[in-house]
Amino acid sequence: MYAGTREEAVDLMHGQASAAPPWPPRPEELSFFRPSAPNVSGDRILRIQGYSDFTRVRPAIRRAADGMAALAGPMSTSCVAFRHVGIAANRPEGLELDGGHALHCRAFARALAGCTEVVPFVLTVGEPLCRQVMALADAGDLLEAVLLETAGWLCIEDATRQFKVGLREAASRRGLRITSRMGPGYSYRIDGGTCDWPLEEQALLFALLEGAERLPVSLMPSSAMQPKLSRSGLYGIAPPGHGPAEATEFPIPSEERFQ
Repeated sequence: MYAGTREEAVDLMHGQASAAPPWPPRPEELSFFRPSAPNVSGDRILRIQGYSDFTRVRPAIRRAADGMAALAGPMSTSCVAFRHVGIAANRPEGLELDGGHALHCRAFARALAGCTEVVPFVLTVGEPLCRQVMALADAGDLLEAVLLETAGWLCIEDATRQFKVGLREAASRRGLRITSRMGPGYSYRIDGGTCDWPLEEQALLFALLEGAERLPVSLMPSSAMQPKLSRSGLYGIAPPGHGPAEATEFPIPSEERFQ
């Protein structure tokens, strides 16, 4: 559900909002998206943990996985903050954006070829689930802590999917398409090798989301995000037929898992 701009009466972190308008075609102001409740199962948690044969899962682990799956959904308060930013130039060393902002990664030249704008975003499942993971670990319930954290990342994947679907539909109404997601701290293949989008550029990405006091995520000096179960990144917006096709995203990239 699109939940409006900062000018509208919205309290996203406490679940209160004015009547939600349709997803806007190109919100240049800081905007928010509230995903619907995630669907997390014990089976999905176990698969992420490497169990392929459920008949060999010990009953205690099965009970713990099912219990943490049931706990994760109600505890997730997912929120996405985002806005559209025009691209002034896409150069080999990185992007020059409207407003004098810049992002630096050599993979942008190909991955965002033909794009006219980017949509930076930050997403979180909220503090309650993260606090519960820490409480379980502090109490010595390490199995449950690991399984609940895995469930939290599945909540992030579900929220990302919902956000991407809404963004894709909004772009389609404008006769445009979206690219695959990119994010600081990831590596990308380019010219037979790899290049990084430095994690330190989290601060530059956050700067694109004007109104930092309204963001559901804060940035630590280490460039890690708080709450821990959060994600940042951007999508490109391009005319059809320009640049690489949108790729399928797989659950919980290794770069993010349990960091």
